[in-house]
Amino acid sequence: MVNQRDRKASPRRRPAAAGPRPQRLAECRKLVEAFRAAKPRSGGSQDVDRALNLLVEMMAEAGLDPAAIYAFKRTGGLFPTGKLPLTAEELAEWNQALAEYHQKFQESPIQ
Repeated sequence: MVNQRDRKASPRRRPAAAGPRPQRLAECRKLVEAFRAAKPRSGGSQDVDRALNLLVEMMAEAGLDPAAIYAFKRTGGLFPTGKLPLTAEELAEWNQALAEYHQKFQESPIQ
């Protein structure tokens, strides 16, 4: 029988990691891949737009880079993944959206 004093105290909770949450990111990645595999593009229907907006919310909650979230929404659901790489045309569209994000939201020096 173990003496109560000999028992170790319950382990301390680890502080929340800064940045993206891996489990949530993995969930987002699977959903994005499923979304892209279905090949919808925004503007086609309200259901596609709702799904796109839901994915955007999940990406933000998971701590994904705001530039990547902007590009995902701007391109109607494009997102480079290992399972579904972007075509040359899609990659150009993705890069354009990233550049647009940085141009629009670039921090300007305080004067």
